[in-house]
Amino acid sequence: MEIWLEAVIRQLILYSLPLLISLTFVSFIESKLTHQETAHPFFAISWMGTWLPLLAAILFSRAVIFSLPQPVASGSRAALYRCLGHIILCSTGFLLYSWSLNHQPSTGLPPLHLWWGKVLMFFNLCMACLHLVPLPGMLMGELILPRQWLSILTQNNSRHTITLFTLLAASPLTDWLLGSPVIFPIYEQLANLAETLI
Repeated sequence: MEIWLEAVIRQLILYSLPLLISLTFVSFIESKLTHQETAHPFFAISWMGTWLPLLAAILFSRAVIFSLPQPVASGSRAALYRCLGHIILCSTGFLLYSWSLNHQPSTGLPPLHLWWGKVLMFFNLCMACLHLVPLPGMLMGELILPRQWLSILTQNNSRHTITLFTLLAASPLTDWLLGSPVIFPIYEQLANLAETLI
């Protein structure tokens, strides 16, 4: 129990800042490109959909960890902007991780800049790859699912969307469907490439 609790606390510390930066930045990009204003700067992280899937993934020790951004606009174009935002942030995390490998902290200090760079890269890779599955608010879902089906799960009935994503985050489905075939191989290649850039 103590080992599990320690792992959960460590994961929450590592993911908190990258998550705040990522979802806020993606919401900002989406707002600017769709020309729709958000209610406030932290619009993307001001609902339970942001935190419940993340907590479920961490509590159940899932390898693929993701959250649910609050979309500024609906439709495939807005979903594409969100996906591109996560790809940009994954690349930024890769550069930060590469840089941090060359700038190790002083002895005794936690290497948070290294881990936050790595988590920024991994979290946004997970979020970008999540757009490959047919889910509401995700690019593939917006492209292939009928609008009537999406309307059941989005905006007016956001509780259904939150529940769906929370159950998905707690289950091993994302590890099997996205993690093993897509996310982990890409992440391994990025991590190896970062080490070769030293």
